[in-house]
Amino acid sequence: RTQWVSIAGNVTIGFVTALAIAMTSKSFLGWELVGPEKAAHLLHDLRPVASLALPHAAIAGVFLFLSGLVSGYYDNKALYHRVPARLQRVRWLRRRLGEARLAQLADYVEQNLGALAGNFLFGCMLGCTPIVGQLLGLPLDIRHVAFASANLAYGLNGVGFELRPSGILVLVAGVLAIGFVNLAVSFSLALKTALRSRGIE
Repeated sequence: RTQWVSIAGNVTIGFVTALAIAMTSKSFLGWELVGPEKAAHLLHDLRPVASLALPHAAIAGVFLFLSGLVSGYYDNKALYHRVPARLQRVRWLRRRLGEARLAQLADYVEQNLGALAGNFLFGCMLGCTPIVGQLLGLPLDIRHVAFASANLAYGLNGVGFELRPSGILVLVAGVLAIGFVNLAVSFSLALKTALRSRGIE
């Protein structure tokens, strides 16, 4: 349930925020963030059948799984090596922040080190994939549901919403399919890893 809520939040916030940015910049600043040609390209990349959206979503799903492993590693590392307690013994930090703020920092690190490390490396993996694809001459890219929903907003705004309702439905279905593939791939890999760690076939 939390994963589905996460996807719904990604889609809603991503779409509304991108649409607000695009419309505000065009109306008040005179900036057209996405022209018609770029908008058509963004929308084409969301079509689940006419593009490589779903294979690219599977690549993002693998990266989601890997970022989860990284997050777990750093969460365990923070506890095993007693990173928060060691932070509180750093003298220059104590002098700079004081006891209360240093305790807050140590607690924040204990609660969020894994998430910070996982999200940072997840961003690196997403950003490097197209570059690696260009170097290798392969059509490598990623499709993440948050980016896909934002691209949908930018694309629709770029073409002035001049699409038939059936075309918009196809694009919405593409965004939802990207989210499903993201979740299915990452969850399947995580479940397989969890089962193998317990010695369960």
